[in-house]
Amino acid sequence: MEAVSLLNLMKLELRRNNIKTYVTASIVICIGIIGLLYVLAYAPHEIPDDPEVLEFFGTYSNLFTMVLTLSMMAFTILSSVMQSRFVIEEYKEKRAVLLFSYPVSRTKILCAKLAVVFLFTAAAMIVTNLLAFGIFSVSESLVPLVSGGLSMQIVLDSIRLSAVLAVAAAGIGSVSAGIGFFANRSVPATIVSSMVLAALISNLTLNAVFSSWLKLIMKRLGGNKNKKHNLKAQKSF
Repeated sequence: MEAVSLLNLMKLELRRNNIKTYVTASIVICIGIIGLLYVLAYAPHEIPDDPEVLEFFGTYSNLFTMVLTLSMMAFTILSSVMQSRFVIEEYKEKRAVLLFSYPVSRTKILCAKLAVVFLFTAAAMIVTNLLAFGIFSVSESLVPLVSGGLSMQIVLDSIRLSAVLAVAAAGIGSVSAGIGFFANRSVPATIVSSMVLAALISNLTLNAVFSSWLKLIMKRLGGNKNKKHNLKAQKSF
């Protein structure tokens, strides 16, 4: 009976709030992800003589990891905006009085709100990623931009990573709602905290990719120093 009541509250939340706005936002994110996939995949063709750029952008694994992480950041922000609408604004002043007048447990109402946003964020991100990567994979089978074959292992790894990051995006949105709630029910605090937490998770996810960039930068800096040293040595002679 408890589960049925919670489900009914979740259905009520969907009727009370205009979910079409967030569906439209998810579609826009999907279009952005598709465009980003093609832009990053085409990058090595613009600089074909640079082996480091080819290594970084020219593999499906690195490309998918980068785009999935950016997708997670986008849906984290969307989740925080939804939490602001479903939770933070609902517990302000006159709305809170109306909310607390319902003959239902306050905890149950809050859980229903959090559950709706959590499930929508996770489901929307997974569906969006599957659609965007599916379109990209089909086009790659016809006119490939990335060198090397797209193996089933890479596909499975990407699906698993997408699921993990989708749960992370939804979870960060819930945590940011808690931060915003205790920060005097602040909408800006909710959104800013979600962006900070998403950046931290992104750094962890892209650690291997960033380390490659760090090696590339250090290598080039070292190369420049060697060139300057050689020039000085030649002038001294």
